[in-house]
Amino acid sequence: MTATAQKVASTPMAPYIGLMRGMSREDKQIVVTFLVEEMEEPQVRRQVPASFKKLRGMVNITDEEMAQDAHLAHIMQR
Repeated sequence: MTATAQKVASTPMAPYIGLMRGMSREDKQIVVTFLVEEMEEPQVRRQVPASFKKLRGMVNITDEEMAQDAHLAHIMQR
């Protein structure tokens, strides 16, 4: 175990060390996935200016056009 990993004993996770050692590899992977997702920065949606919002509905873009252009689909979902 690395020195960094051994520091877990000085965190609030310390009581769970024994439990983690008894877990299956699959269960540990589930815990790691949860921890990684918890550490992700929340995605901040940019505000669309009111001048752009009033243009909504003025363009007719088909589902087929959006299916062909991922960037266009992303823009249209805002």
